[in-house]
Amino acid sequence: MMKKELEKDPTLARKNWDRFLPKFKKKNVKQKKVKTKEKKTFTPFPPPRQPSKIDEQLASGEFIMSLKKNHQRGQMAPLGVSNREIQGSNPFSTTLNEPRKMDTKSEDDNKDMAAMAMSLKKKVEFGKQKSVENIETEAYIAAAGEPSKKKSMGAASRV
Repeated sequence: MMKKELEKDPTLARKNWDRFLPKFKKKNVKQKKVKTKEKKTFTPFPPPRQPSKIDEQLASGEFIMSLKKNHQRGQMAPLGVSNREIQGSNPFSTTLNEPRKMDTKSEDDNKDMAAMAMSLKKKVEFGKQKSVENIETEAYIAAAGEPSKKKSMGAASRV
C-alpha cells in the first residue's frame, strides 16, 4: 500500500524508498533442542527377582524369632495372660502370680445332667404313647359326625 502511494508521487517515484519503508530486525529465537533417547543395551535375560519380605526375614533370622514369640504367646493364652501382661506393660496385674482356681461344679453338673436326661426320656415316652394309642378315626372323617354349628360374628360381639 505504501509502495503504490510512493509511485503516484512524481518527485519520489525515482528515488530510494528505504527511508519510508519499515525496518525489521531479525531476531534470534532460541529453539528447543531435541533430546535424543539413548538406546539401552538389550539383555535377553530379565533382571533377577527382588527377595520377598519373608526371604529377607529368613536370611536375617528374624522370621524364626517371630515364630518362637508367637508360639510362646500361644502357650500363655490358655492361662488367661494377655499380650500386654507378657510384655510387662501392666504392672498391677496379678494374673501371673495367682494360681488358677478350678471349678467345683462338677458334682452338681452330673446331677443336673442326670435329671435332664430323665425328663427328656419321659417326654419322649409320653409323646410315643399319645401318638400310637389315642388315634380317633372319627375326628378325621367328615361324614361320621354331625356338622358343627357356625356362630355368627354378630352374636359373639354382643356377649
